Amino acid sequence: MSRIIFCFIFCLPGFSMIGKPPQPNIIIILADDLGFNDVSWHNAVVKTPHLESLARNGVLLEQHYSQPLCTPTRASLLTGRYPFKIGLQERVIHPLTKEGLPTNLTTIADELRSAGYSTHAVGKWHLGFCKKDYLPTSRGFDHHYGYWVGAEDYYQHTRASSGAGVGYDFRDDLQVDHSAKGVYSSVLFGRKSVQIIENHNQSQPLFLYLPFQSPHAPLQAPKKYVKMYKAIKDKDRREYLGM
Repeated sequence: MSRIIFCFIFCLPGFSMIGKPPQPNIIIILADDLGFNDVSWHNAVVKTPHLESLARNGVLLEQHYSQPLCTPTRASLLTGRYPFKIGLQERVIHPLTKEGLPTNLTTIADELRSAGYSTHAVGKWHLGFCKKDYLPTSRGFDHHYGYWVGAEDYYQHTRASSGAGVGYDFRDDLQVDHSAKGVYSSVLFGRKSVQIIENHNQSQPLFLYLPFQSPHAPLQAPKKYVKMYKAIKDKDRREYLGM
């Protein structure tokens, strides 16, 4: 199946100082491992009305390059560099990997914070965590809510790793957040994003980077969404579309 990365970018009316052009609020929503045929405007079987509304009322770019894996995608998006230029083109960063996004690189969050933006990351990081310098709050983000690794359980927020057992990975900035346990990640990230937007200080512009976990493996979806695809015979496909 062809894989592409769907990225929705919003520029909303923002704050303007006297004599300066307005600085728009910016929201980037990233879907993880979403297939070309897994959205309603490419496949009538798929039910993604909100995504289609955003796409149809914006600019829909249908011919572009994207990376096939999590880490290279994020590295490119946040730095503007091709992954092979920064050594992150071949694989993802695993739980015991002793590397991350090179610290000599400037991210879009670094640049926007320098321009006066309040910067937030909500969701999956997957750009390294073996030392503090690799963490989102060291890469231009004032705050991060979510998890550091990849392919973890959507409800329990745990990840098994060969040689290291099973670990819990969900954080609010640098603090482990056990209150997230048992709640589906998309619900958590959606709630947090709404909270950030509603409580944002309008005296400065907002940058919100929202990389959802969905629909990356493992295949886990709330039953009410899986039931929407009961006509599909393949169980994994039903689960995937429910995500």
